[in-house]
Amino acid sequence: MRSKKIGRNEPCPCGSGKKYKKCCYGKTLSDKNNKLQNINQILPTYHKIDFGMPILDESFFRMNTVHEISAPRLLYSSLLNPEAEKLASVITNQFLDRGIEESELIEDTDDVKKLIDMIIEGIDSLNHEKMKNKLLQHKESSIPLIINELKKPKSSQFVEIAVKIIYASGIDYSRQIFEIIENNQITPYAVSLLCMLLGFYENKKSEKILWDYYHYFYEHFHNEAYSDGPLLGLIEMRERKKEELSKNQNITMG
Repeated sequence: MRSKKIGRNEPCPCGSGKKYKKCCYGKTLSDKNNKLQNINQILPTYHKIDFGMPILDESFFRMNTVHEISAPRLLYSSLLNPEAEKLASVITNQFLDRGIEESELIEDTDDVKKLIDMIIEGIDSLNHEKMKNKLLQHKESSIPLIINELKKPKSSQFVEIAVKIIYASGIDYSRQIFEIIENNQITPYAVSLLCMLLGFYENKKSEKILWDYYHYFYEHFHNEAYSDGPLLGLIEMRERKKEELSKNQNITMG
């Protein structure tokens, strides 16, 4: 017996009360369950986490490595290779016809708050790139609102899009990220990605926070990949220091 097809404008079968196109359309049941599980898992505030002074020598980086495949690592790669992600989005949209109505709504909307609310409710993965670019057009008004939303538990999708927008803005938001991490109880995944983002900024305070969260995640979430976020941040900081040292040596030798 063939299952009945659900219309895009019909109530979503998950029971959310929203229309199917605004809720689970284009998503799997596991996506929905992961979203709820992620939001319900909250970390203690940062002042309760302390793993001593960072010892970031070569031995530390040899003994502690990121997972071969993990969400933080994939996001890290997309930040470093935005053109590849953009191309993948263009190609995928050529072969799939879902999310068209939502895509048109994003194009026609200049209300930043409305666009952010759309991400909170959940948007089709095919429209992530378009939403990112639209909010970057209004980054002066959109990013402060996004940062404010990050102070509350949010879905993985929201955090991922938020991190991409903040990074692509080219502005140092490390102070605001510290405030989010230190003074708010948010999800492990959100802290993991925000720690990774801190690695791209020049701020001495970052090293201690990334060190603490790397060990906290490794100790309390050993079967998860949350530790990859702060570790990638520390790796990014190390690579930048190496580049600066190499430049200084070349200047001295010249």
